Amino acid sequence: MNDHLHIAGPDIPVERLIDVYQAGRDHPSPWVPITDQVMGGISTAELRQGERHGSVCTCLSGRTRLENNGGFVQMKLDIGPSWSPGDYAGVFIELCGAAHDYDLSIKTSQLERPWQSFRYTLPVEPQWTRFVVPYEALRPHRTEAELDPATIRSVAGIGIGTAFDVDVCVRRFGFYR
Repeated sequence: MNDHLHIAGPDIPVERLIDVYQAGRDHPSPWVPITDQVMGGISTAELRQGERHGSVCTCLSGRTRLENNGGFVQMKLDIGPSWSPGDYAGVFIELCGAAHDYDLSIKTSQLERPWQSFRYTLPVEPQWTRFVVPYEALRPHRTEAELDPATIRSVAGIGIGTAFDVDVCVRRFGFYR
């Protein structure tokens, strides 16, 4: 799985990576697609299990559209309280897709509005990349709150802000010590 893997961010030893999600052939993906249609937009998204460069993965495809104040699609993964996110130093995610920037969006129980999050830009390329994101690198989006990792409840990969064809796949997500 790590053949030709590019690392973006701190070089964390593999034994310090804790998987919350690892793609597999024999079980359904826990990722869920969400589009701006929840607020009247017309972007489209489809989530499917697939394979990219020899790795099983969950792929998000679709199109972001800016009409009707829209402009986003995402794949979201809920994080159960059993993971104790506050016990870790940050998150990692392995992505591959058409070259485009996506946002890693973290939601916590601190946030009161659906548009609030903590974000980090991921420059996805057509090669597998492990993005290692320390908690302190996540920036508040439309909130004054400071990230409390113990309150993390979901993570999402979001295509947002411009009209484009979405093509991004995830094969691993987790935390690191």
